[in-house]
Amino acid sequence: MSQQKIDILEKALKRERLARKAAEKILEEKSLELYQTNQNLSKVLNAKEIQLESLFKTIVDPYILMDLYGNVLKMNNASVEFFGYNIDDESFNVLSTLHKEDYEYAMNSFRQLLKEGNFKNFKARVYNKKRALKWIEINSSIVYDDDGNPTFAQGIIRDISEELEVQKEREELLKNLTISNKELKDFAHVVSHDLKSPLRSMNALVTWLQEDCEPFANEDIKQNFDHLFRKIDKMDHLISGILKYASVDKVEAKKQKTDLGIIVQEIIDTIHIPEQIKIEVTENLPTIKGDKFRLHQLFQNLISNAVKYCKPESGLIQIDCEEMNKKWKFSIQDNGIGIEKKYHRKIFDIFQTLDDGQNSTGVGLSIVKKILAIYDGKIWLESEFGKGTTFHFTLPK
Repeated sequence: MSQQKIDILEKALKRERLARKAAEKILEEKSLELYQTNQNLSKVLNAKEIQLESLFKTIVDPYILMDLYGNVLKMNNASVEFFGYNIDDESFNVLSTLHKEDYEYAMNSFRQLLKEGNFKNFKARVYNKKRALKWIEINSSIVYDDDGNPTFAQGIIRDISEELEVQKEREELLKNLTISNKELKDFAHVVSHDLKSPLRSMNALVTWLQEDCEPFANEDIKQNFDHLFRKIDKMDHLISGILKYASVDKVEAKKQKTDLGIIVQEIIDTIHIPEQIKIEVTENLPTIKGDKFRLHQLFQNLISNAVKYCKPESGLIQIDCEEMNKKWKFSIQDNGIGIEKKYHRKIFDIFQTLDDGQNSTGVGLSIVKKILAIYDGKIWLESEFGKGTTFHFTLPK
């Protein structure tokens, strides 16, 4: 081989060695860069894993991650406490905890979960490790792989045993209360009817007896007959009051626009108001949606009460109204004898009255309170003995 060819080969080898060194340097730099990238990525992944683990542990409700066969792969402390199983020590399959009557429903729900990807408000009964039966509510979803295939199912569990027990007790109480109310109303009507008949007979007998005694009756005998008639009359008012009280929430509510100005004026025109008593009514009484019969009862009882107890020689009753956010606030004020504070609550109880008058049955204000309860309204009063009384009450707009 000639010297010229040898020189050419040596130059080619030299260039190749230089190119190899340059490539090795680039490779070394890229490797270092890739290593640093991997290190940074590892740090990020570790940080995310720590965050997820921390989040997993701090979820208050039981949380489980399971495969598609029900085998639990991961569970937080709340799950361990609720179920009594710990997958670090033993295997745990949620299907084995199901109540037998809920198994078919659970399978149908799981098929829906696979189809739709999530399932909300699944309710079922499960046993914990101690065989205590619990009602649970689960909101679950599917975890997919990169190819979109379902791989795991996850769910947050809520113990609703106590909530359902309270609801069951509430429903039972409501059922019993409904039955008791019906029985009480029926009892009130039957008793009232049975009392009315002998009361009428008693009134007739006393009338005949009074007529028979008329020729020789002295003043004491006449007063005794008057007392007896007043007692019979009061008993009649009391029986009528019982019937009214029992019927307040039995009347079918026909809600319609009702002008309270017209209602109040009708009451003033029909009830007995002595000439010495003046009634002032504000001009802004509203029109509200409600049952006319009940609203008439409400205002009539309060206005009649004010007429009864205001000053007989110079009585003044003021009826006013104030518009509030979602309701109307009414007031009926009199300048009468007033009510001591110790009686402010008592007067709303049935059969409670502050005097022993012939027409005082102690039912009127209890009817008012019952009507307002139907409309979610409230009633209260401001009063001092000897300084008049103001009844305040609210009705919805």
